[in-house]
Amino acid sequence: MTFQKKRSVLILADGMSAGGTERQIIELLKGFQYNKNFEIIFGVLVKDGECVPEAGYYAAKILPVRQSSQYDFTLAWSLIHLTREYNIDLIHTFGSVSDFSGIVAGRINNIPVVNGSIRNARPKLNKRDKISRFCMRFATGIVANSYAGIRAYGMENRDNAQVIYNGVDIKRFEDIIPAQIPEQSICMVGNFSLKKDQAQLIKILPKLLEKYSRLHLILVGRGDNLDNLQQQVAFLGLTQSVTFVTDCNSPESIVSGCEIGVLLSPEGEGFSNAIIEYMALGKPVIASALGGNHELVDHGKTGYLVENGKAEQLITYISHLLSEPYAAKKMGEAGKEKIAEHFHVSRMVNSYEDLYFRLTEDSL
Repeated sequence: MTFQKKRSVLILADGMSAGGTERQIIELLKGFQYNKNFEIIFGVLVKDGECVPEAGYYAAKILPVRQSSQYDFTLAWSLIHLTREYNIDLIHTFGSVSDFSGIVAGRINNIPVVNGSIRNARPKLNKRDKISRFCMRFATGIVANSYAGIRAYGMENRDNAQVIYNGVDIKRFEDIIPAQIPEQSICMVGNFSLKKDQAQLIKILPKLLEKYSRLHLILVGRGDNLDNLQQQVAFLGLTQSVTFVTDCNSPESIVSGCEIGVLLSPEGEGFSNAIIEYMALGKPVIASALGGNHELVDHGKTGYLVENGKAEQLITYISHLLSEPYAAKKMGEAGKEKIAEHFHVSRMVNSYEDLYFRLTEDSL
């Protein structure tokens, strides 16, 4: 199907810090940059995020939306006028305030709304999650990035809910030059918060060092829990065996130089970009056996899924991969093949284009 006139899609996000959702929004904007049927107009509420400039570069236009505070729901009224002014044909929201404002503007202006805020699979939804879930009742379409997320939000029986997996541009990982890091290194990429469990990796490191004395742990991220983790490292006498990287928005070269990619998440993941990138770089993965990780990691084939808090299990899997480099390499290759076949960014963009077509065809 081809439209005689391009349709305008507004992608509206609460913020654009350096995270998984933000990376997927940028990939979506890039994928539609030269699309013949849809132009993407981008709006963001919090303007100081690291990814705002890149998102603005790929968007066809920027919506001059304003927000006075974190929970400024009066934004909805200004959005009503802006969607009319910019002739918006479809609203696609990411984040609770955007969800609410999009629903109000969409209902009043008779514009279809896609709620794209199911990006996690937490066993217990937080305040913002619950606002998003409420807004889903009124959305024209609901998109999650994992079936685990659909279930976590209670949307599995909604006919208008679907899964579109995160996509990755494989070309980003071609010709990556590995960073100069210690020879036998494992890494974990994830913000330093209670949603991630770097502390478990630090805790088991002394046991691993008994057998692998050259082993080095690299932790990449930012966040409020950094001081606590650094204190833990110092207390255990591991300062020579652990490196914190806090100024890196593109950790591909670090991951490329490591032997194993780890992601421990006590609350589970929706569909982790970190794991996708580990696999795209040909690294075996060790991840929490929760949420959408089951949909991405094939246990025993592309890596291992470890139960929460099972330190001995984690030690066993890491030890096996370090002791059996051939097996580790085969797992990494299998993961890379899986990403190329099932999670290419073009597949994600095509799925969104099909959805946009379906929801805007009535306005032809």
